[in-house]
Amino acid sequence: MFTDSIEENEVINTKIIDWLGNLFRPPEKAGVYRVDSYRAEAEDRIALEAYALFSVAHLIANLLSGCEFRTYRDGKELHGAEWASLNIRPNRNQNAAEWKSELVSRLLISGEVLCIQPQDSQLLIAEAFQREQFAVYGDVFSQVTRAGFTFQREFRSDEVLYLQSSVSARNAWMQSILAMYEKLLRSASDRFKKAGGERGILKVSALERGKQDFSEKFDKLMTEYFKGYFDSRNAVLPLFEGYDYQAQAVTGTGTYTNDLSAVKTLADEAISRAAQLFGIPPSYVRGDAAGIKDAQSAMLTNCIKPLAAQIGAELTAKKHTPQEIMDGCRIEVDTGSILHHDLIGGAAGIDKLIACGYTLNEINRAAGQHESNDPLCDQRFITRNYQTIESAMTEGGENSEA
Repeated sequence: MFTDSIEENEVINTKIIDWLGNLFRPPEKAGVYRVDSYRAEAEDRIALEAYALFSVAHLIANLLSGCEFRTYRDGKELHGAEWASLNIRPNRNQNAAEWKSELVSRLLISGEVLCIQPQDSQLLIAEAFQREQFAVYGDVFSQVTRAGFTFQREFRSDEVLYLQSSVSARNAWMQSILAMYEKLLRSASDRFKKAGGERGILKVSALERGKQDFSEKFDKLMTEYFKGYFDSRNAVLPLFEGYDYQAQAVTGTGTYTNDLSAVKTLADEAISRAAQLFGIPPSYVRGDAAGIKDAQSAMLTNCIKPLAAQIGAELTAKKHTPQEIMDGCRIEVDTGSILHHDLIGGAAGIDKLIACGYTLNEINRAAGQHESNDPLCDQRFITRNYQTIESAMTEGGENSEA
């Protein structure tokens, strides 16, 4: 009995000593405690390179989606079944604009795009496929998947439309450049959050710190209660006896503006890099009004027309035999509809084109207007000012009759 009471007294004394030690010992959680430590690192990273790449590719795809695919047979333009398939409804689930936009987007972003034509003559863009390359024979495509359906057959290269973009070879260069901007952006984002966040001082009484379950309660308070309080727009935080929270005023309001400007500057520079990669003037992507005509001209020359020529050549080669191509069969992507034409402002130029022999329907098409069924609109007119030197010497010009 005596031994048991000694042991009980020692246990009691030990608990008293521990309690007093916890009462006067400095708190282990003293210092700065971040209540946002629960957030994953992925939430702090901004996918800058993906944003720039998709923004520029989306712009190019939208421009080409409105272009007409013009079909020619025996040198004459026709609006038959082939034209309707390319410009109205390529397949049952997509209209022409959606199909063209997806075709160009996959070409620019993935570096390649495959379009198959099953037996029902639908033009389907593959979402996934495997390509087996051969040096002499045509490539073979298998495991072609669209909308969750995988075709069990293989497709030869002469049965499909397959395009590759030379831009994909420069993707590594673009990613290495944008990786540097991503690091700078994360740094600016951290400063932005510090400037716009809330700071405070939490006072915990010595009596509360002396409790055995203090660490568990404190961790729950910081990681759950305070987190929800700071994340909510309107909230109330209940604090029990022994806790006193005092919010601290956030100083340096100018930092918020400066960091926001820094983020915008970094984003603009990343988009400019992506625009240059695809051959588009950065000012055109940013929407700068100054020098817009020169930017449009450079964009058409360096980016849009090469893509249009590549698509037209692939369509022509796969839909027509070599003999048909020599006889005048071809498919062209008309990029004339990309720019807006001012008919009033260009009246003088239009008159000059008619005088040089252009038909009214050809001018209507170039200006984005509807063609007329009137046979007169397909006739060619030319003024007497335009004639050969031989005619001028023999006939004597306009005053020869006098």
